[in-house]
Amino acid sequence: MHKPSLFAVALLLATQAQALELAKYPQVFDTGMGVMVTLAPSADGQQALLQVKGLNHPLDSVVFLTEVEERGNQERDYSTTLDGGRYNMLLKRQGWDGESYQLYLPETSGFPLTFDEALSKKAKPAELLALYEQQQSEGLQEKLARFDRAKHLQTNKRLLKELDEEASEACDVPLQTQVEWNAIDDEKMKALSIAGYCGEVVNQLASLCESDASFKAQATALRIVECRFDKAMKLREKDGRILFSTEQDAPNQGEFINAFLRNR
Repeated sequence: MHKPSLFAVALLLATQAQALELAKYPQVFDTGMGVMVTLAPSADGQQALLQVKGLNHPLDSVVFLTEVEERGNQERDYSTTLDGGRYNMLLKRQGWDGESYQLYLPETSGFPLTFDEALSKKAKPAELLALYEQQQSEGLQEKLARFDRAKHLQTNKRLLKELDEEASEACDVPLQTQVEWNAIDDEKMKALSIAGYCGEVVNQLASLCESDASFKAQATALRIVECRFDKAMKLREKDGRILFSTEQDAPNQGEFINAFLRNR
C-alpha cells in the first residue's frame, strides 16, 4: 500500500475542516510578550484549530487545522504540514509542577505559554472556523504546506558562504565550495542540511589552518571544493580542487576529511 503524500494529508485535513465540529470551550494562551495562541479542539479531540497572533512572522494570524497525537500521560502534540513536512506547532507536557504548553514556529526558539482564562471565555470557535475556511479558500494554508525549495536552496548557499569565508580567513587563501544543486532532489533537500554535509571540508580546513602553521602553508594550493552526493564518501585532489563525494549515512565524515587533508 502506498503511503499518502504530504499534500494528500493536507488536502484531507482541509476537507475534514469543512465538516469539523468544534468543542464548546476553546483555550487561549499568552506568551507574556504580546503573542496570543488560540486553540479550538474538535468535539472528538482528534483535531484542533490553532492560531497565533501578535508576532512578526509569516504564520501570524493564519488558522491551521492540526492533528492531535496523544503521547500518553496526558501529553500531546499538535501538528500540521509546513514546508513539505509534518511540523509540531504546539506541545503539551506534564512535569512535576503540572502541565505546560510550548509553541514552536519555524526559525524561532519556541515560546512557553500561560493559559489565559479570561480570554478563553471570550474566544469564539465559530469565528475561528469561519476564518480558517476563508483562508483555506484563498489557498493560504496550501501555500505554506508546500515545500519551498528556493528558500532551502538560498539558506544552504548562505550557510556555505559563511563557512567558506571562515576557512578563507583562517587559511589566508580564497576558498569556495561548489555543489551540484540540480543533482539534489527535494527529498534530500528537505531531510538534510546540505551545507552541513558539503561544508565539512572547508570546516576541517579552517580547523587545521588555525592549529597547524605547516598545514596552513600547504593549504595555499587549494581554491575549490566540489561537493556532490553519491553512494559512498570519497575524497581526491586535482589541480587545486578537492573533489568530495558524500552520502547521507556516511559515518565520521569530519574525521575522514581531517585525515585526508593531513595526509594529502
